[in-house]
Amino acid sequence: MSKYAVLIPWVKTESGDALLLEVRSQKVREPGEVCFPGGRVEPGETTAEAAVRETCEELGITADSIVDVTELEPLVMGDGRAVYPVKAMLQIGTNGDPKAPGLGDIAGLELSEDEVAEVFLLPEAWLAEHGLEHFDLSSTSDEELPEQLPAYLEHYGDYRHRGETDWLEYEGHGVWGLTARIMRKYCAEADVYNTKG
Repeated sequence: MSKYAVLIPWVKTESGDALLLEVRSQKVREPGEVCFPGGRVEPGETTAEAAVRETCEELGITADSIVDVTELEPLVMGDGRAVYPVKAMLQIGTNGDPKAPGLGDIAGLELSEDEVAEVFLLPEAWLAEHGLEHFDLSSTSDEELPEQLPAYLEHYGDYRHRGETDWLEYEGHGVWGLTARIMRKYCAEADVYNTKG
């Protein structure tokens, strides 16, 4: 079965560290959903190499701007697929000075239009204050879910009535599913934020 790798990309800004997240293009599966960069691990690649390659392709950056790369324990999905998160720092907007803060300069990224509609930064300080909510979908009505979430779930069949998901909303962006699960597991382990539920 195929392996998949995702990068958990941190960016230094003037106001502290932030996570970089993508909004998926209308040209790919799950259009409009928020995710981390990533994709299939190709033959002969390590999970770290795959995560870095996919991030470079999706954000239009070079591998030397991705530093402090750390492979993390895999997550197993309901269908048996393994997803391998890789944490790293992105040096973007530094004008070539690796010690300079990135300043959150994401406007200059050359996004892959086929895969990425936009990117945004989620500040670590916001995560520390707000955390994630958790929902048991088998016992929660649409009216009890965050407004955006039922629309996402429409595309996932019976998962809507048997699964569970974490959720957060930041400046109109809803984060749920695998991306939220990765946030809860790895960011919480690093004491980045509190969790709810």
